Amino acid sequence: MSLSDTRKNIGAVVRGWNTRYDLEEFITAYHLPSLEAREIFSRTGPDKVDLDRAMIARAQTTAKK
Repeated sequence: MSLSDTRKNIGAVVRGWNTRYDLEEFITAYHLPSLEAREIFSRTGPDKVDLDRAMIARAQTTAKK
């Protein structure tokens, strides 16, 4: 098995295996203070897609200021 085959297989196994963040993982992923992360997490829910979209929207709002 070559290195490129290994990367392809690892990506297939890891990607999509867990579609939810736990709070600690979310805080680590976005380098957020705990209180701010909890507010976003409780408002948006634990789904990674929803939280990632919320963080993209937050970044765009912050960039406009």
